[in-house]
Amino acid sequence: MNSQDIQNEMERQRLILHQLADEFGFLDERVLVQSQKLDEWLNEYERHKNN
Repeated sequence: MNSQDIQNEMERQRLILHQLADEFGFLDERVLVQSQKLDEWLNEYERHKNN
């Protein structure tokens, strides 16, 4: 997976996060889980960028 693929997925995950937050509120379990998924992609991007 290249940097562009990772960035695209990060953007997709961010949009999902915002949709969930709009629908359920920021403290909903689904929003927190999605936030963690986005964090994983951000970490992946940082690992990829540093290699």
